[in-house]
Amino acid sequence: MYKRQEKALSRITLSLDFTDDAEDSNIATVVTGNSKVLAEQNQLYRVFSREYDRETRAASRVRDSELRQFREQLDAQIFHQGINVPRLARQISQLLATPRRDGWLFGQEEGLLDGRRLTQVIAAPRERRLFRKDQYRFMNDCMVSFLIDCSGSMKQSIEYIAMLVDIFSRALDQAEIASEVLGFTTGDWNGGKVYQQWLSQGRPANPGRLNERSHLVFKTADESWRKSRRNIAALLKTPHFREGLDGEAVDWACTRMLQHDSARRILFVISDGSPMDSATNLANDEFYLDNHLKNTVEKFDGRNSIEIYGIGVGLSLTPYYRHCLAIDLSESLSNTVFTQILQMVAHAQRR
Repeated sequence: MYKRQEKALSRITLSLDFTDDAEDSNIATVVTGNSKVLAEQNQLYRVFSREYDRETRAASRVRDSELRQFREQLDAQIFHQGINVPRLARQISQLLATPRRDGWLFGQEEGLLDGRRLTQVIAAPRERRLFRKDQYRFMNDCMVSFLIDCSGSMKQSIEYIAMLVDIFSRALDQAEIASEVLGFTTGDWNGGKVYQQWLSQGRPANPGRLNERSHLVFKTADESWRKSRRNIAALLKTPHFREGLDGEAVDWACTRMLQHDSARRILFVISDGSPMDSATNLANDEFYLDNHLKNTVEKFDGRNSIEIYGIGVGLSLTPYYRHCLAIDLSESLSNTVFTQILQMVAHAQRR
C-alpha cells in the first residue's frame, strides 16, 4: 500500500542528490551563541508588555487600487518564471498523501477468510477468491503553512518570496491541501511604545521582549488560493517591514496549525537571518531572541504531527532548524527551487 508513496519519494530525492548537510560553501551560516539572561531565568522568555501587540489581515493595510496593482505585478512576474503549477501540484500530492483505510477489498485469493463466501467451497471447490483485504486510499490529510520574515532586510527579496508562496499556495490548492500564508514583523523600530514604557518605569533589568509584536495574515487555511490571491499580493507592501521576533512567530504559526484538524502539519519558515530587535537585544543580550527561537522550534518540531523546515534566503539557518535549505533568489525563481524544497521534505520523511 505504500509503494506509490515510496516511488514518489525516490523520484524527488534522487532528482538533485540532496542531503541535509549539502550546503553551498559560498552561503554563510547565521551567527549564534548562548543567552546568559535566558539561562539565568531558566529559559523563561519574558515580554515586558503585550499592550500594543497586533494580529491583522495584511490586505487591510493596503488600498484596493494599490492591491490590484500589486496583484497585476505579481501575475506578470509569475508568468515570466515559467513554473509548471499542475506538475508541482502532482508532485506535492504524491509526496504528502498518506494511506487511509477505506473499507474492504473482497474476492481476494489471500487475506482474511470471508465468511459470506464459504458456500462457494462446496459449490466451486476450485474457487480461491474466498478472502478479503483492507482497502486503502491515499488522502491529502495535511496542512502547510508559510511563515515569512517581514523584517526590513527582506524587502530586496520579497517579490520572489511572494511568487514562491503564491505558486505553492495555488499548487497546494490543486492538490486539495490546506495552506496558510503568514508574516511577522514589529510595530515599530527600536522598541516603539513598549520601549518608551520601559524607560518611563526606570529601565528595570532584563525586561524581556521590548517591542510591539505585529503578526500578519495573508491567507488562512480555510480560504482557497483564488479567494486569497489579492491578499497574498499585500506582501509587496513593504513600508511596514521592520524587525523580527522569530520565536514568537513560530509559536503563533504552530498554535494556529494545531487548531486545524489534519493528520500532518508542515511549517516553512522563510527568513534571511537571525531574530532581530535592537531594543530587546540591548536591554537583555544579543542572543536572547536567538535562543528563544531555538527553544520554540524544539518545543514544536516533531511533536503534535508538526514538521518545521527553515528556508534561508541567501543564508543557512542550520542553527535553528533540523531540516533547512538555503536558496539563492538574487536572479530568478526557477523550477529547481521548488524541487529543492520538496526534496528537503522527502529526505526528512525517509529518515
